[in-house]
Amino acid sequence: MMIVDDEPLVRLALQHMIDWQSMGIAVEVEAADGAEALEILEQRDDIDLMLLDIEMPRLSGIELLRAFPAIMEKRRPVTIMLSAYSDYSYVREAFLLGAIDFIVKADMDEEHLVPVVLKAISELHKQDSPSNPLPSSEAEDDIDAKSEILRQLIMLDPSQQEDAAAAVAATGIHEWLGESNQLVAVMTISKGLPGSRPGRSLNDAKTQRFISQSVQTVLDAMSIRHFIYRKSQSEYVLFCTLAQYRSESVIREKVQSAFAMMQTRLIQYVNVSIAIGVSELASGTKHWYRLHQQAAHLAAMSFYAGWNKVFYPESCMDQGRGNAGQDPIRKLQMTLKATGAGIAQLLEQDNAELWKREFEQMQLLLGQTWGWRPQDVQAALEDLLWELGGLLYRKGIRWDDLEPELQHPFEYLKSLETLEETKNWLNRICSQLHGQLHGMAKADSSYSSVVATAKQFLDLHYMEDVNLALISEMVGVSESYLSKQFTKEVGSNFIQYLTNLRIEESKRLMKKKGFKITDIAETVGYLNVEHFSRMFKKTTGCSPKLYRENLLK
Repeated sequence: MMIVDDEPLVRLALQHMIDWQSMGIAVEVEAADGAEALEILEQRDDIDLMLLDIEMPRLSGIELLRAFPAIMEKRRPVTIMLSAYSDYSYVREAFLLGAIDFIVKADMDEEHLVPVVLKAISELHKQDSPSNPLPSSEAEDDIDAKSEILRQLIMLDPSQQEDAAAAVAATGIHEWLGESNQLVAVMTISKGLPGSRPGRSLNDAKTQRFISQSVQTVLDAMSIRHFIYRKSQSEYVLFCTLAQYRSESVIREKVQSAFAMMQTRLIQYVNVSIAIGVSELASGTKHWYRLHQQAAHLAAMSFYAGWNKVFYPESCMDQGRGNAGQDPIRKLQMTLKATGAGIAQLLEQDNAELWKREFEQMQLLLGQTWGWRPQDVQAALEDLLWELGGLLYRKGIRWDDLEPELQHPFEYLKSLETLEETKNWLNRICSQLHGQLHGMAKADSSYSSVVATAKQFLDLHYMEDVNLALISEMVGVSESYLSKQFTKEVGSNFIQYLTNLRIEESKRLMKKKGFKITDIAETVGYLNVEHFSRMFKKTTGCSPKLYRENLLK
């Protein structure tokens, strides 16, 4: 093994942190940077394993990996990267350049190092194996064939298609996945808010490859026998067997550690949020259809609880479709429908507090839908959209008059990934519609058309990412002109007016239970909670926490 790091203390620590000899590893050489390591690799062909720092002078770890093709006539060492917390973008590239795993320096201890090193040793054994590996095209065909078998197993219900399911199970799938202590996990990936600024694209082949490799790496490091089936760009099905463990508590601990590590890696290195539903344990492929159904339902609970969570059968009681039966669901659906009709009627009233009170009642009803399938909740809310659509038609208003490019509201509703997002969007739509019906007629004649339009847009969109440049372009004047006119006519500048709108809404939300300060900050348009706290204190004279405490007195 060769250790490559520009910090002598790190190299010394790695030398003595693990009993390398007991693992069959000899630390033969060290290098202080990538250039020195490259010279060594050009002279020697006996380096099997390399611990490689990312950030180094002269030649970085990434640049060394890029230089590998020039020395490919010699065997390429299996590489484990050493990274700092600020190196996430580089780690992504390191994986794509062939690194097998990474160690974060802050976590550099025996507990974290040994599983990764064992994985690297396993990879070396594969390279040294006398058996000839499948050519890449054959290997891909083999993976595709196994994926098709697993796809059929989770699609065929043995209770209704017994012969077909038995035929698929007879393909010998148990030989490469095992037969006892099996579980299925469904991992769904957030696609992000519609219309939001993308941090990454799930359509990108590199992103998909990195996601698969990250999942594979974690499960390998945790010694969990598995197969990964990519059902779609945003959904992966993980078939796992843990036959070596007898205790369910040990299995749960192992699985929880693995999935928590997956979440951390994916949000840090690919900027994607995930939810994982984990089925109960069973033995035999005949159970996989049921296990997959259970895991998929649990993963869908991110609609209620949010992302970056792992859901187990006991942590998410099925209070809707599974246990309550159809009658309570139908009753609640009818109540939601009636409430939606009431909201539409009240929007025609000048007093905004009327429809807002009815909307709060609908939010309480939606709180009772926990455990429903997300599509059932969305179907119940479609009645409200129909009512709003009818009102829009009667008043000669279009959907895209409320929100630009909103031409297919029913599709937009289905694209929302959490109940909180759904409620916020419906609330925003209703506010905008009420403003269209009543705001324009009451526009103060003392405002010029430019300032009146800008002010109305702010009143409706203050919770979004709005700025002076955006609105000045929308109303067709320069930023400086709009800024001067806005201050002159409204009595406060653009930023002050926007801030006051957001702070007043945050004060209203603080009167409600269940809203965290961080959630309120994001809801009213502040992505940084510290910035929100500063603006709140500047406007009100006290911090958000103190303001809420005073409300409770």
